Amino acid sequence: MPGTWFGLEIAKRGTMAHRKAMDVTGHNIANASTPGYSRQEAVIKPTDPWTLPGLETRMLPGQLGTGSQVTEVRRIRDYYLDVQYRQSGSYEGYWEKKLDMAKRLETVFPEPEGRGIQDVMLNFFNDWQDLNNNPRDEGVVKAVMESGDELSAIFRQMHDQLTTIRDGIYVEGSQVIPGYTEVISGSIDYEVDKVNLLLKKIADISNAIVRVVQNDATPNDLLDERDNYLDELAKMGHIKVEINDDQTLKVYFIDETPGKEVIKIVGGQVVAAQVSVHRNNTDNEYYMFIDDDGNLQGTEPSINLTDMAEYNPAYPGSGQGSVLGLESARIENKAILDRLNNLAAAFITEVNNILAGVTDDNGNPAPVTFFEGTDASDIRLATIDTTQEKLLGQKAIDVARLRSTTVNIGGQSTLFESYYQGIVAQVGANVDHHSNMLENQQAIGQQIDALRQSVSGVSVDEELTRVIQFQYGYQASARMIAIQDEMLDYLINRIR
Repeated sequence: MPGTWFGLEIAKRGTMAHRKAMDVTGHNIANASTPGYSRQEAVIKPTDPWTLPGLETRMLPGQLGTGSQVTEVRRIRDYYLDVQYRQSGSYEGYWEKKLDMAKRLETVFPEPEGRGIQDVMLNFFNDWQDLNNNPRDEGVVKAVMESGDELSAIFRQMHDQLTTIRDGIYVEGSQVIPGYTEVISGSIDYEVDKVNLLLKKIADISNAIVRVVQNDATPNDLLDERDNYLDELAKMGHIKVEINDDQTLKVYFIDETPGKEVIKIVGGQVVAAQVSVHRNNTDNEYYMFIDDDGNLQGTEPSINLTDMAEYNPAYPGSGQGSVLGLESARIENKAILDRLNNLAAAFITEVNNILAGVTDDNGNPAPVTFFEGTDASDIRLATIDTTQEKLLGQKAIDVARLRSTTVNIGGQSTLFESYYQGIVAQVGANVDHHSNMLENQQAIGQQIDALRQSVSGVSVDEELTRVIQFQYGYQASARMIAIQDEMLDYLINRIR
């Protein structure tokens, strides 16, 4: 039979269980507005009954209960929603960076409102048409020279602006490993620094979590903190997380291939590798190296960012994360810059070829070089003396006709204006496409986050209801203690 104090013990356990449940509920309410906080729940279960059945146990109609206890403080979290949320976040990070860079490119091309290359190009051809009509007019000759100088200047200006945007994405340093040049500055380098910082934080928190778990405790708040860092890391690249029962974990960043973990388990400890971006000097593609020994030699696992920057079914993480978004933006910027160089190079070649056929007053060849340079980076008006200026009118109509003549620009037969309009259209289409994709991903992310909050988020109204429930349970248990005390007092002090 239970002892005299059996009832007091049951009531005491009831007060302790309900008090702890109220503490957990109070913790939820205090963190109702904390980003990334997961609702916690005190799991109350009955304690072992009196007594456990055995061979020598007297058979009774039922076992006598001994009260209740909080067996664990459970964190309410849906792992599968976390996976979906991180995947959505990685796509969002990808399109955010692409849209940001596309908008910067758009500012370089002021059409149709501003005065860009198209207006200057039209003015250039019109001035040559005027020169054909007035070949000896010094004023018209000066106008041709000025329009050529303006066209050269705007080519160089736009090239400088595109180069500045490119340098904002990446700046290369020296060769630190054979065959590769390190990226030392720009947005890509900044994102990689953030990745490295997050990896270290995740590794440190994971080791703290493992120690707590080894002491048979549940580190709910630390788990929330680690999940928040994983959510943030997912925006920078596709991640795959493998979590073991002891809360050690492996994290694959961008590439899920075994052996390319950025966080791994070594000797029971969770350790983080250092990642860095380099350009291969042979194929001019960019790679991310995973250095886990602090001695980068080029033998570490590497990931081809250029191949993965656009969607490729062969790579699970392709087209996801801000790092790949920046690499994709770099590729788009290079394509626009190459097309601008092709346009400038065609202008230099076509105009100079026509003016190479100029002759002097005696019919002798007197070729004139109108443009100097090779592309948009260095195109400029050549030095033309007074005598050569008087000869420009001979070929003025041929230069003017270039506006409606199909020429070879970058291996493509087209008109100057059409080629430039294609550049502008591509820039505008990129902005529109990236904006739409980002809006779609944000809508998907918001929907998944709403589902996740419905599971893990704190409802103040629900928690207040629980407070009242646990309060009544606590008061009832306390009342049982008072009743037991009165009964024992009567038994001990009043019976004679």
